[in-house]
This record gives sequence, structure tokens and C-alpha cells, in this order.
Amino acid sequence: MYLYNGGKSTLSAYGIKSADCPDERKKKIPEDHLLFFQSLLPYHQTKDYIFVHAGLMPGVPLKKQATQDLLWVRNQFIDSDYDFGRRVIFGHTPLGNPLIMENKIGIDTGAVYDGKLTCVELPEAKIYQV
Repeated sequence: MYLYNGGKSTLSAYGIKSADCPDERKKKIPEDHLLFFQSLLPYHQTKDYIFVHAGLMPGVPLKKQATQDLLWVRNQFIDSDYDFGRRVIFGHTPLGNPLIMENKIGIDTGAVYDGKLTCVELPEAKIYQV
């Protein structure tokens, strides 16, 4: 899935070829980049919000959420009115317009598919698009 979703371009930017062995590949990525990638978390939370790529599984405590779901869940999350304890800000599923609900805000409006690039200003939930 990584290669299909932009991974080929990323590896190419580092000068990594498919014929390279794993040790060769790793040597081509700067140490500070590797440290950054290793430091990334599957979600970020504040007092009022949870920021996540795709969404959360309703009824599952945040610390028990599967990384696979945080990155890939769609309808089970989007169609849910479950109270996650904080408002969830998410992307991953392109929608024609931002989705603004009491429990979540979806800001993927399909920029990669010639849609608009969307962001939200919090706490006002003010939408900006280009």
C-alpha cells in the first residue's frame, strides 16, 4: 500500500531503487529524516481535539485503537455519532464539502483529485479552501 500511495515517488526522491538491498536503502535516507519518521505518532490529542488521519473506531478507547483503523477506517467512523470525548479532526475520505458535526470535522475535500484543499481554524471551525 505504501508504494501505491506515493511511496515510489518518496523512495525515488531519496535515490532508492527497487534493486537496492534494505541496508543500502536505509543508508540513502538522512539520519534526521529517519529520526523524524520514527517519532511520528498515529494521532495527536489536545484538551479539546483528537487529530487523526482517517478516524476512530466507535466504542474503542483511544489507547486501544488499531493503527490500521486510525489510517484506513471510513464509514464506521464517518457515519457514527459516537462521542469520542473530544472532537475528532480527520481527513482520508474525500468529501465534496467539509463535514462538520458535533463529534467530528472532516477536511479532506479531494485536492488530490482536483477538488479543493481545505483546512479548519479551531476552535471557531472556520473553513478555508483554495
